[in-house]
Amino acid sequence: MISGFALAGALTIQTAAHAGITTGWVNNATGGPPIIQEFDLNTGAVLKEFTAPNGNNGRGVVLVGNVLYYTSAGTNGVYAYNVATDTDMGTVFTVPGAAGLATMAYDGTDFYIGDYSGTNHVYKYSTGGTLLNTLTLANCNGYCDGLEYANGKLISNRDDGGSIYDVYDLSGNLLQNAFITSPQTSTGIAFDGTFYYTDNVYGSSFNVFDISGNFLRTTAFVGGTYHLGEDLSVNYAARGDTGGVPEAATWAMMLGGFGMIGATLRSRRRLAVA
Repeated sequence: MISGFALAGALTIQTAAHAGITTGWVNNATGGPPIIQEFDLNTGAVLKEFTAPNGNNGRGVVLVGNVLYYTSAGTNGVYAYNVATDTDMGTVFTVPGAAGLATMAYDGTDFYIGDYSGTNHVYKYSTGGTLLNTLTLANCNGYCDGLEYANGKLISNRDDGGSIYDVYDLSGNLLQNAFITSPQTSTGIAFDGTFYYTDNVYGSSFNVFDISGNFLRTTAFVGGTYHLGEDLSVNYAARGDTGGVPEAATWAMMLGGFGMIGATLRSRRRLAVA
C-alpha cells in the first residue's frame, strides 16, 4: 500500500514532464501558403501567427528549440523557420517521389514524415536529409493526417481527417488498434510527455487525452482566426523521451517528489526496526 506522502510524490513526478511545456504549434491547411500558429495548451489562446514562406497547403510541423520544421500537401519539401528571430531558413531537404508530405514527428534524432501521395508510407529521415527507412502503416488508408512519436512508438491517424489513432513500433508494425478515438473529426496529434492532443480540423478546437489515451476535455482556440488545423507539435527539445533536459522548475518538482518518497521509506524502516 502506498502512503499519502508517497502518492503525493509520485503524482509530482508524473506531472513534472508537462511543467516546462505550456504551448503548442499548429500548421494549417489553407489552399495557399501554410499559416502556422502558436497557442496555449491550457487556455487555447492563440499567441503567435505567421504565414510560412514555402510550400502550399500546410500539413506537418515539428518544433525543436527555436527551429520549426514544416511540410505541405502540395510540395515534397521539408522547410525550416526560426520562430525566435522570425527568419526563413529555406528548404532543409526534399523527399524524392512524393507529390506531397503529410504530418511529421521527431524522436530526438530523426524525422518521421507521412506521405501525402495516397500511400500508407512513413519516411524516416535524418535531419540532414538522408532516407533511413520507409515504413508501411497497416491501418493508414492513405493521406493520414496525424503522426507522433511518443516513448519509443509512433501514433498515427488512420485517415485524412479521421478520428482513430493507432500505435506502431518504429519499424511500422501495428501494436495497438484504436489507442485514441477522438470525439470529433481530427487530424494532427502531439504529445508533451504527459498528455496527448489532437486538433479538430473543422471545430476550431483541440482535444486532450491522458497517458492511456482516455479523453479528458475539448478546448477551443480563442483570440485568433482558425485556418483548418492539420499537424500539431510541442517543443520536442523540452520532452524527456526525445532527449530534452527538464527546466530548473521541473527538476525542483521531481527532486521534491523523490525526497518525499525517500522520507516515507526512511520512516517505514525506523518503524520496522522499532
